Amino acid sequence: MYTVKQVSDMMSISAHTIRFYDKERLFPYVERGENLERLFSDEDLLWVQLVQCLRLTGMPLADIRHYVELCQEGDCTIPERHEIMVKQKEKAELEAAAMQDRVKVLEYKVGFYQDLLDGKIPDDSCNPMNKIPERMRMKSASV
Repeated sequence: MYTVKQVSDMMSISAHTIRFYDKERLFPYVERGENLERLFSDEDLLWVQLVQCLRLTGMPLADIRHYVELCQEGDCTIPERHEIMVKQKEKAELEAAAMQDRVKVLEYKVGFYQDLLDGKIPDDSCNPMNKIPERMRMKSASV
């Protein structure tokens, strides 16, 4: 049997996170010792690995809890677990596409600011302050 500290060291997860996951019922068979400390068996470590794997997919804890429950029900839930993975993959692909769009915008902005720094273009399109008449700037600066 392993303590939370030992599991934390072995699995590279903080003790706080392990306790939190246990409170969320993601480790269904963890026992308690005399002083109510959590005690993990080798089999419990497999549940910890599963949860780590599912967290790496970006899966929310509620969905992980459902997945753990399905695992406990056995092989008859394989089709549902497969569908969960398909949907999680689709979500990740959408997030990756959004991240690629973000990177494109940032690449443009970095290039734009480099051109500003190099004196190739004036700062008249991205700074709203440059569009405000001088008389208005003084007024807004004193507010």
